Amino acid sequence: MRLIFPTDVLHLLDLLREVVRPEKRLFLVGGAVRDALLGRASQDLDFVIAENPTDLARKVARRLGAGFFVLDDARHTARVLYRDPSGKLAPIDFVQFTGDSLEADLLHRDFTINAIAVPLNDLSDLIDPLGGQEDLEEGLLKPCSLFALDDDPVRVLRAIRLSRQLGFRYAPELPELMQAAAVQLKRTSVERQRDEFFKILSGVDPAEGMADCRRFGVFDTLLPLLTEQEPIPACEPHVLPLFDHTLSTVENLDWIVRSFSLEGGSRLSNANWWLEDTRSELKDYAAQIKDYFAEEITPGRSKHSLALLSALLHDIGKPQTMHTIQDGRLDFSGHEQVGAVLAWEAAKGLQLSNAEADWVKGVVLHHICLVPLARAKTYPDRRAIYRYFQTAGEAGIAVALLALANKAATYQDRLTEENWRGQMVVTRALLKAWWEQRTEVVSPAPLLNGNDLQREFGLPPGEDIGCLLGALTEEQAAGEVSTKQEGKSFIRDVLKLSDDSEKKDDLSI
Repeated sequence: MRLIFPTDVLHLLDLLREVVRPEKRLFLVGGAVRDALLGRASQDLDFVIAENPTDLARKVARRLGAGFFVLDDARHTARVLYRDPSGKLAPIDFVQFTGDSLEADLLHRDFTINAIAVPLNDLSDLIDPLGGQEDLEEGLLKPCSLFALDDDPVRVLRAIRLSRQLGFRYAPELPELMQAAAVQLKRTSVERQRDEFFKILSGVDPAEGMADCRRFGVFDTLLPLLTEQEPIPACEPHVLPLFDHTLSTVENLDWIVRSFSLEGGSRLSNANWWLEDTRSELKDYAAQIKDYFAEEITPGRSKHSLALLSALLHDIGKPQTMHTIQDGRLDFSGHEQVGAVLAWEAAKGLQLSNAEADWVKGVVLHHICLVPLARAKTYPDRRAIYRYFQTAGEAGIAVALLALANKAATYQDRLTEENWRGQMVVTRALLKAWWEQRTEVVSPAPLLNGNDLQREFGLPPGEDIGCLLGALTEEQAAGEVSTKQEGKSFIRDVLKLSDDSEKKDDLSI
């Protein structure tokens, strides 16, 4: 195998050689070497050196005009943040050897494919004491030692991520080691667990990644309430047991979102009919859907990954609300309200920001609110659409696509075109309103304001004015009112009805 670096990385390595004196033996290690051997692009560069690299990292930062900070004083780890060719911030990490030599450092790493080094001054000299190149050729994920995962249990999550990302199989001894180490996740930082977990969610085949998290006991520490779904069986109309349904929903939502990107579109040949129908029906909004899910509420985590977390948690309230009704069926009434609170707590437990936790909570809270509209199998009217977005907000787009994923996961092979059509009609109407009719249906500009109501009708300031303006806005969204004069007439009628009601109450006393 030979190293194939992108042109911009080669340029960066040339700049580093200008800064690092030849006698300073600096080695590129880890994922950058692995990816170069696989012919994959990689912007994350990790270097190791025999001494404290802080001063060296500071010089590199000055040469690149980049940011610099110390990541870990104890382990002598420093990071330089530079702008890659796309303008995104990319890290260059500098670490002192773990142990007293390069070979000792490589032996302490996670997997053999990440334990290959190359000197900065001689990119042809591959140092591979553990046979990582052979494992790369065989597509095998093998630990560097039997203690690699116990030394750092977060490596369980990294193993799942790399297996999905590279399409590698686990070495025979690895699954047992992963299961044993997963129990120790609680002694590692939540932030590190979260970051690896979200790399799985935003990577290739996240549903398979979630299935592996389940298989190896990761959820016992990371999302313990999720494991309470395990004993709940399938119940009509669900074909699958609850936890399997949850993972199917994650898979379906990921397929839907990716189907509107070039990557996802290229994989549609293996798709189900309902996914092809989704792509066809919503093709007018493909670019908007792609951009929407690429957005980041907090830098570093896309709405795509947050939506998949919401799909993973969408039924988290069912175990606590489960009860048996008269005909013996299981009922989960109110699970969305309970689940919304639990989802927020789970998101905060993962150290997500308040804004992210609120977004996930909103998606879980509203994930079944479209069921009545879908059952009607008719195009929802403007008033219904307005009320929906008033409660769901911009997260309503994610909710609408989650509802499609949930529908397909619920019925599996029993899904009929008639049943699917009702959900699709609603979804298309919501997306059209959001991206084509927002100023008319979702958030129309007010025809009147509080001053107008005080001046025209002699109303005092207070909550009543807010209620009247809210009612007027809904009439605008519904298409019942379109001019200021019509707005005044509507307010006058509302006030008259209120007066008449008060008079009747007085007469009845």
